[in-house]
Amino acid sequence: MSTGSAASRAAAASAWEPVLGLAGAQGLDLGEQILAVAHQIAVGALSGPLTDPGRDGQDKAELAHRLFDGRVDDRVVELLQALVRGRWSAPVDLITALHDLGIEAILTGARSAGTLEQVEQEIFGVSAAVERDRELRRALEPSRRSRGRDRVLLAQRVFGPHLTSSTMSLVVWCVRHRTEGGVPRNLRRVAELAARLQGRVVADVVSAVPLSDVQLARLRAVLVARLGTDVEINAELDPQVIGGLRVVVQDQVIDSTVRHRLDAVRSALAG
Repeated sequence: MSTGSAASRAAAASAWEPVLGLAGAQGLDLGEQILAVAHQIAVGALSGPLTDPGRDGQDKAELAHRLFDGRVDDRVVELLQALVRGRWSAPVDLITALHDLGIEAILTGARSAGTLEQVEQEIFGVSAAVERDRELRRALEPSRRSRGRDRVLLAQRVFGPHLTSSTMSLVVWCVRHRTEGGVPRNLRRVAELAARLQGRVVADVVSAVPLSDVQLARLRAVLVARLGTDVEINAELDPQVIGGLRVVVQDQVIDSTVRHRLDAVRSALAG
């Protein structure tokens, strides 16, 4: 995201601050409305007119008001107006910002209700289930053979009985939103935002066998010391790593697996 886009999003986030203190159900409702607005802007090809650098900011704000006044909460309309008054490097950046703000509103509502950590753990659980089940992952991914509504209904049938309403709403967004990396990437995005609201980062730790509580505690202490921030460990199993660990935190990869070392040896021999 460019400097201009970042500044626009920061201004909107400032305008949104009063709403972020809302309690559970209201935060969920407003977050869902923001995500719905993002969806309507995307499918209606409205991001171009709403971010057109050749149009006056107030003119774009008035357009946003005409499009959504009476259809969503006034605070959501005001948020959108704050966003479109700014300058964006690309129209898609507006939709991305709305997605993040909608997700954050749902998560902040969960935090107010005391369920944010539960939501985060449920997102990790859904992510693990999707990763394990190839057929389910394929069925949830957008394709020419599937309709968005059918994918959402499948997700609700599979996960609904086991999740809080906030988590289920976020999973629905993950299934509905098309992006590079698909549903797993969307789930990761939600988990990262949930961790950030709790002042920590997510570390994906892959091992061949389950790590004990003692091992996880030691690893977390090492990562906290190395990164200088609190860490949420998302442990995954992959027998193919053979031994050792693979840790991914943001853009950092720490790979000490036997498989990685064998691959390195093979590459050296081939070279």
